[in-house]
Amino acid sequence: MDQFDRERVERAARIYASNRDAGLALGIAPGSFGRLCRRYGIETPQARRKRKVPALAA
Repeated sequence: MDQFDRERVERAARIYASNRDAGLALGIAPGSFGRLCRRYGIETPQARRKRKVPALAA
């Protein structure tokens, strides 16, 4: 996994909506993508989805 630099992982995390899609784009498993993000301190697409606050119903 040393072949992935921070910029490449960060870009995939921004572009794709899921760890699965980002991992596939980089040619690695979704779990490996999540570990790379943790190693570099990058927010994963999965964490970004969980962080979003649902809109309040009026």
